[in-house]
Amino acid sequence: MNEVKKAVISANEDSLIELANKGIYKRACKDIDGVKPEFTENADDITVSVGGETVNIKAPLSECKCSCVSRTVCRHIIGAIVLMKEVFKDETIPEQEEPKTAETPESTEKAEESKAPETPEKNSKKSKAEKDDSLSEKDIAKINDCARQSLNTLGDIIKRGLVRIPESAPENLEISAVQCHSLRMADAERALRDLGGKLSDCIERRASFDMKLFTSKFCKCVKMLDRLSQKDITAEDLGVFRKKYETYKGNLTILPVGQRTVAGGEYEGEIYYFLNMDENAEQRFLTVSDLRPTFYEISAYRNAPRVIPWGLNNPLSNMMRYKMILGNAKINAGTLSTSQETQVLMQTKANINCKEVKNMIYTDFREIITDLDEKKPQNETESLFFVHPKKCISSEFDKYSQTYNMVIEDFGGRQVSVSAKYRAETKKFIELLEKTGKSMLEKPKKDYVIFASAYIADGKLNLFPIDIYDFIDTYAPEEYQLPEKFADAEKNLPFCKSVLNLLDEIQDRLEITLQCGLQSDLKNNHILENTALNYGLKGLSILTAGFMSSAEVYRHGSDDVTESVLRDMCGIEEYINLTRKKLETMSALFNC
Repeated sequence: MNEVKKAVISANEDSLIELANKGIYKRACKDIDGVKPEFTENADDITVSVGGETVNIKAPLSECKCSCVSRTVCRHIIGAIVLMKEVFKDETIPEQEEPKTAETPESTEKAEESKAPETPEKNSKKSKAEKDDSLSEKDIAKINDCARQSLNTLGDIIKRGLVRIPESAPENLEISAVQCHSLRMADAERALRDLGGKLSDCIERRASFDMKLFTSKFCKCVKMLDRLSQKDITAEDLGVFRKKYETYKGNLTILPVGQRTVAGGEYEGEIYYFLNMDENAEQRFLTVSDLRPTFYEISAYRNAPRVIPWGLNNPLSNMMRYKMILGNAKINAGTLSTSQETQVLMQTKANINCKEVKNMIYTDFREIITDLDEKKPQNETESLFFVHPKKCISSEFDKYSQTYNMVIEDFGGRQVSVSAKYRAETKKFIELLEKTGKSMLEKPKKDYVIFASAYIADGKLNLFPIDIYDFIDTYAPEEYQLPEKFADAEKNLPFCKSVLNLLDEIQDRLEITLQCGLQSDLKNNHILENTALNYGLKGLSILTAGFMSSAEVYRHGSDDVTESVLRDMCGIEEYINLTRKKLETMSALFNC
């Protein structure tokens, strides 16, 4: 049996997904459903006709070639391997017997030595060496080259601008993501796919597209790729494809508190929210995600039965009325694993009107702001709150921005917005919010508790609603005292507002450049530079001057300064984010 046939027979779903990605694998399986293979078996390869293309299967499988335009492992290659695996299903790889040698006292002694356990010192040295050598010079060269190609793809976007972007742009980002996957550049793959999904929203003129968010994601992606284009990268810089879950000590009791639909981006599906009933636990909110990548393009797969975790007989959507006790639960950064190793030991009817929930309810918006400042949330579960407002001030749907907005007031008279963008997939949820908002206006004395994700934007606290309850018997609100470090914050509020306005203006310049392209002429550049310098933001002034200068060189010269523009843009974005975080907390405290 030749090496090619051995490689095909040895291939399985996991190895093929690793060779390409899960989306390509599923698409390939769909394409070849019911197809009879046409192939020619040679000594060094197998030639297969798939989908009008010719595939040459070689060993190792990463060396396979296809006649299509794809430069990476495409669906035709995966489809051809799956077809040939079916052809060879009755064949097995012959076992190779190792030659037996006569045992001597010397050989036996050496064998025993080889079996002897290594000392911790040896193990640590070995693991450290393996870690240091995990990327060869050849690997680094390939990663550097892939990162530069991806940077060029992002450079094409800023050159043209979103107003002139071709419809093929998201596909180009997908190709870059596939290339990153083949080189195990996990974080870069995710970033490019996320950016591609938002770019599709822009091209298709979806109301959910947010230019500020796109600019932020764009800059983060550029910064990551720029780092991966350097020669001193390590395996840690690549990220990991799968999260590492840690086993929860003891049994975990969870109470379902909400559920929301995710749609219109890179993933679609449901996110389920639970409360850890242990009041001493560091991580109180936990989530289970049942999301499918939108690039699968397989309706049958998208509509497949939803996740059935923890040895349950029903989808998780049917279990959201039950409090559950889990054994051997696994958690990563607030996300619960759906592993079948975790088992539901007990389930009882859920009661959200309980002391564990009541003890977590906030009645003063300032306390939410200071908690966000202290936590510095790295994921959604760290920014979740139960909020009990005194009353609802207004409830309306903005047809122009396609956003539902509710203004609520706390017991100190401070106001914040509760808003959610409309999508076709979330139509029922928006209608429910409108109905609830109307009820809150009509019944101002009735108690409502909003389960929401909180964030600070434009110097103000905002809430994204996940669920609203009207049956929780809330405790009487207690007076909240601001921490001492914010005692004099109100005095500096005028300066904070001025600096935040400057940051907004410079941020707008970045967004306009990305939207209109490098050919766009930005006016009053020197005013922004001088203003930043006058406010004591010397670093921001230098970065802004460099960015504007590079953009001007591109417009009036023949030199390609795209990489310089991208780096300056990332530098400004990072400076703005760091400065904004310091100032927005103070601003939000006195703007609600």
